[in-house]
Amino acid sequence: MARKKKTKLKTTRLVESHKPSRFLTWTRVVRYGFRNFTRNAWLSIAAIIVMVITLLVIFATGLASSILAETIDAQRAKMDLSFYIKHDASDDILRNLAGKLRIQPNVKKVSISNSEDEYKKASKNNIQGWSLVASEHGQETLASVIHVKLYDINKRNDIEKFVKNDPQFKEWTDTSVTDSQSIEARQTTIDKLSNIMNYASRVGGIVAAVFVVISVLIIFNTIRMTIFSRRDEIRMEQSIGADNYFIRGPFLVEAELYGIIAGIIAMILGYLLLTRILPSLSSFIEVSKTTRIVRQWWLAILAGMIAIGYVVGNLSARMALRKYLKK
Repeated sequence: MARKKKTKLKTTRLVESHKPSRFLTWTRVVRYGFRNFTRNAWLSIAAIIVMVITLLVIFATGLASSILAETIDAQRAKMDLSFYIKHDASDDILRNLAGKLRIQPNVKKVSISNSEDEYKKASKNNIQGWSLVASEHGQETLASVIHVKLYDINKRNDIEKFVKNDPQFKEWTDTSVTDSQSIEARQTTIDKLSNIMNYASRVGGIVAAVFVVISVLIIFNTIRMTIFSRRDEIRMEQSIGADNYFIRGPFLVEAELYGIIAGIIAMILGYLLLTRILPSLSSFIEVSKTTRIVRQWWLAILAGMIAIGYVVGNLSARMALRKYLKK
């Protein structure tokens, strides 16, 4: 009996099933995200505008805080103690008095302006009335001034007490002259500026938070409407086995684009505000240091603005996807 030989047929697949590469999937997600962005042009513009306002408020709050802090520092730098010495005190006496002050604790710097210097300064500034009282028989009669800068102006009582009790200062101090720009007046100005800075920071923070919430709501509703308009397309993708990343990714890309574009626009507008408008206010407030910082670190500030916009857009989209696109 012939032995039957068993033959085994070898089958091969004409088409091999394979999973798309991660890079290919990512490029498609990004492409579809850009497509969604251009499809919903008006909604995209509205979301970007609100996001730009949000980022501008944040930028302006930081700018205002920096400018006010710079103005306060400038006012503090101008604060010093001024001791008026009789106009007939010699330069040796002025140097001796100044030397006594230099060795005192908390003293940072001591400078002398003698009677002649004060007369020239008053004449140069065209101070009205000085020409009537500043000259006596051709001699300058304005009091000399010793300016004292302290490390801590709040601890000035020790220096004032020393000057009041020192015999030589008692002899040569001109009690008929008072400082029209007293320490107390400058301190009051600084306190007011500090209060304004704190108030501006709080208001700016609240306004920024409100606009962040508005931005989140607008992007949330924009993504929700996009999901609704593409619901048939999404069902088809789910039915053929598209993974979660491929379905949700374009919506995330779309929302993140809102934040990135808004960050760039907000930085451009903020930079124009800083360089075009603020210099005209330099006679009233200090802006030079803030302007220099922004010009030097504009790239880091731009990256920060884009990062904030990206995060707000991403979180808004994830909230919408979690609620309206459950697989």
